[in-house]
Amino acid sequence: MTNEKELLAKYNLLPIKISYNNKTKIITTATNSYTIKIKESPTSHIYQYLDSHNFSNYLRQINSPRDAYEIYPYIEEKKLDPETKALDLIYTLSLLHNKTTTYQKINLDEIKEKYEKIENEIDYLLSYYYDLQEYIENKVYMSPAEYLLIRNINLIYISLNNAKGHINEWYQLKNTKEHERQVFLHNNLTLDHFLVSDNNYLINWKKSKQDSPVYDFVNLYRKEYENVEMESLYNIYQSKYQYTKDEKILFYSLIELPWKITFKNTNYINTLKVEKLIDYLKKTNHFISKEYEKDQKTQQEELHK
Repeated sequence: MTNEKELLAKYNLLPIKISYNNKTKIITTATNSYTIKIKESPTSHIYQYLDSHNFSNYLRQINSPRDAYEIYPYIEEKKLDPETKALDLIYTLSLLHNKTTTYQKINLDEIKEKYEKIENEIDYLLSYYYDLQEYIENKVYMSPAEYLLIRNINLIYISLNNAKGHINEWYQLKNTKEHERQVFLHNNLTLDHFLVSDNNYLINWKKSKQDSPVYDFVNLYRKEYENVEMESLYNIYQSKYQYTKDEKILFYSLIELPWKITFKNTNYINTLKVEKLIDYLKKTNHFISKEYEKDQKTQQEELHK
């Protein structure tokens, strides 16, 4: 197998400097800079698909897809605050979804499998938190993190029960339809996987797939809710690529799911973990409530036309 040094020589990329930006290895030559990494999975078919749908907001590999490494131009990012960068990301995401939208005949077996997977996760989390609550309440002394969790445990149950209600509603809706909308998902969406320079680039496509458009925004929401204000981003995205009713309900169900809290660290870190979960659930509850209010207002306005 060709090693990194041989591959660079093959493409006449003679390094005068090697540096790192976090985990990114940067090869600087006399004319340009490049990043190089071991190929984790084939990507040429992904880029061919994006090209065939006139989506150009990705970095083009400069070497052969048959090589054991991937080489890309190194992009010097503009220095933007997270809100501005997230706004650019939303416009790029809506472009990706608009350009790759297809309508597929619904496979009820796949819908049932997706429904059961989410329902089983909800039931598991309900059981987990019931057991954890019982364990904590039977202790003689609670830690600060445990006390904070018990004080807010109903918020977790409310979120899980709302998620269950939404996924049941989604499943009923899907069983009445013949076709569904799908897009090509980036499926690993974070601010770190988006570069803003002379162009906007989505990077790290290794998890990409064809599925419901909601999963990209779910990923962004769950990973970046602390860094950017999600409500305005969601509204902008909806103005460019509006969810159908069943898509919106699936989206609600997925963002309502709490993650599993374990107490394996210091009291301070455990307390921060609980605070983070509580903050996420409160923001999500508020976000969905406002969306329901807007939907009801829109329905009333349409009735009075």
